[in-house]
Amino acid sequence: MQFTKLFILTFFVVFTAKPLFAHQSECQEQLNSNFNRPCLERLIPRSLDPLNRNMIQPEVVKFSGEDLGSGPLAEDIQPLIVVIGASGRTGKLVLEGLAKRDLRIRALSRDTAKASADIGGNYEWVQADVTQPETLVMALQDSDIIISTIGAKPGKGPDGPESVVYKGVINLVDEAKRAGTRHIIYMSSIGAGGSQHFSTVFLNLFMNKTMKWKSLGEEYIRNSGIDFTIVRPGGLYGDPGTQGIKFDQGDKIIGAIPRGDVASVLVESVYNPDAINKTFEIINDESLPLDAWKDEFKNLKTGEYGKIQSGRLPFSYWGSMLILVLLIVLLIRRRRRRKRAA
Repeated sequence: MQFTKLFILTFFVVFTAKPLFAHQSECQEQLNSNFNRPCLERLIPRSLDPLNRNMIQPEVVKFSGEDLGSGPLAEDIQPLIVVIGASGRTGKLVLEGLAKRDLRIRALSRDTAKASADIGGNYEWVQADVTQPETLVMALQDSDIIISTIGAKPGKGPDGPESVVYKGVINLVDEAKRAGTRHIIYMSSIGAGGSQHFSTVFLNLFMNKTMKWKSLGEEYIRNSGIDFTIVRPGGLYGDPGTQGIKFDQGDKIIGAIPRGDVASVLVESVYNPDAINKTFEIINDESLPLDAWKDEFKNLKTGEYGKIQSGRLPFSYWGSMLILVLLIVLLIRRRRRRKRAA
């Protein structure tokens, strides 16, 4: 019995110690890397006051024409929208939404031949990969707005979260600044703002800290000096939306939303000046009118994004497990005492 108790306690310590201290060791390792900016000091939530930014804030100018509405583009230039991740399931829907507008569209994919054959449409396809910064130079040239729907695969390696949604986002932002891009619209996900929902904890623990890397990628965008819109959808599925869309901030909600609705919000963010410099979550809500969400941008606050994900196991989880182990130990001791007394 002593061996069993020792095994349980050892397993618990090993299981919790790794997520608790992994982030700190990673930060120490990154001090010698090229991607060390958003590390330990960036885990402290702070206001993003645009007056305190290090870079000059680009001017916001307007679209022209009744169909274009208003947004951050010059009046006499047909805007160039660059969609990165264009061959993905959400990216394809973004292309379809943009194609209905009077815009120049450049679609980026790692495999342009396959993407253009599968998707069709009159798009300018350019090969690009955020993990290979040299491919972004020509891909982002003359871009006015970037819409990113890039995603990562679980695990480590070139397609993992650290490489794609953290280092890849750094590459994307740095090249966008050189290209003079005015606005980055970035699809992230619920959980990147400090949420402690089970799905977020699971992704951080067992899928190479997915939400931590997304959170740090978001923060790099917010501090870039480029106008941004960061959209955090809930769980994605494929059906078209038949319900209203709920907007929220601070990573307090959980839910699901079809990719078609996410694409609609991303495209609308191109035209709505109230989307500038906002970070927000979106899910479906059957109690809301179908198109009422288009008026919600103006109710969002700048500088409201929750907190930076650390990638560690929250106290509410490991604390509960510790209490459970202690209770089991106490019950075992109580039984032993009763047997001895008998």
